[in-house]
Amino acid sequence: MSSYQILLNYQKRINKEISRFFAARIKRARSSFEREVLGWLKEYSLRPAKRLRPVLVNLGYALAGGEGKKKILVTSIFIELIHNYLLIHDDILDQDKLRRGKKTLHLLHGEDMAICAGDLACALAYEILSSAKFPFDCRIRALEKLNRALYFTGYGQMLELELRRKKKSGKKISKNEVLDIYRHKTAFYTFVCPLQVGASLAGADDLFLKKIEKFALPLGIAFQIQDDIKDNDVWPILNAEKLVAQAKRVLNSEKSFPRREKQLLLDLADYIVK
Repeated sequence: MSSYQILLNYQKRINKEISRFFAARIKRARSSFEREVLGWLKEYSLRPAKRLRPVLVNLGYALAGGEGKKKILVTSIFIELIHNYLLIHDDILDQDKLRRGKKTLHLLHGEDMAICAGDLACALAYEILSSAKFPFDCRIRALEKLNRALYFTGYGQMLELELRRKKKSGKKISKNEVLDIYRHKTAFYTFVCPLQVGASLAGADDLFLKKIEKFALPLGIAFQIQDDIKDNDVWPILNAEKLVAQAKRVLNSEKSFPRREKQLLLDLADYIVK
């Protein structure tokens, strides 16, 4: 099976788990309004998307030798809800009108409701991860990695807002300032965090998690550069290809990673450049 087919299979299975989670949560709702709000989040969460982050949770788990593919698959959807929480709030900040081909949540239900719905998505994500069927110490380490990523993401968003103000006032934006945004806002929560959370749930130690960060951080930065180029954003002044080449060198030099998962990550790196 090709890497593309493996990733496509992951996407389909992740979509099913998201649908199952919300169906069960809606069934347990205590009021018609709670069911309605959860329905908003279900619809938003099942809009067509790459599911990159939950896929990476699964890959991080496998890299660290985790056993039991079903329980990590069920758990991995937490990061998609974290992603949705951040997207909902980001769309309000940017006053975007479309998300994944449909109206943004704040256009559909108002900014106040969208903010609260985003908060609910975050709470549900923590519920999934904190109650996952893994050893307690592994869950604590995973939660620590998630908290770290969310702190970095919030700070990175503030950096971006500050640089936008700086640019409007006519001041020059440096390469290092843009790199700082990419590193904090995107790279950690898109690549480093999912892989490290998955590996943490498999029992990986700090040394192993640092190995992941060494290749995942440049990949995350490259991913955001390419995304900004696609969206005609003003920030891309860095070379994504060099960052991807750096990540691939690290991956190729690491002999302890399982061959299948390593190849998937190498193929994913090539996909980012293309």
